[in-house]
Amino acid sequence: MTIINLISPDLAHDLCIEITADLPEWFGQPDNVHYAKGVSIRTSFVAVIEGKHVGLITLEFPYLNNANIYWMGILKDFHDQGLGKQLILAAEKYALSKGATSLTVETLSPTENDANYNKTYNFYLKIGFSPLFDLKPYSPDQAMVYMYKTLRI
Repeated sequence: MTIINLISPDLAHDLCIEITADLPEWFGQPDNVHYAKGVSIRTSFVAVIEGKHVGLITLEFPYLNNANIYWMGILKDFHDQGLGKQLILAAEKYALSKGATSLTVETLSPTENDANYNKTYNFYLKIGFSPLFDLKPYSPDQAMVYMYKTLRI
């Protein structure tokens, strides 16, 4: 049985480091280390199975009507078990309670043809996100896709 809990910034920081190290296919870039610091100042939820912290989602609220997924990851051994969807549902419920009407996320664009990030993109599509546009905010050689989901009670 999976439990989803709101967690402290310190635990979020440590878990982000652990999950990042476990997923070099997604977070192997040196500039990804800043995310651990970032989760420390945002709202995070953890997925817990049999007392083990196995997944993390962190939200930020850039506008009153919007929650953005700042960071999300699940330990590799726990992929494809529905944990991502459970974390998203907890995030949606929390965002709605704070008055948000939309949830956004940024991930590597499918135009980059990265097999791992294509799984991520397809996951977001499957749970109701729609792509808005591609942009190259970090590098002229790397397109990111911004995705959007309307939140409903």
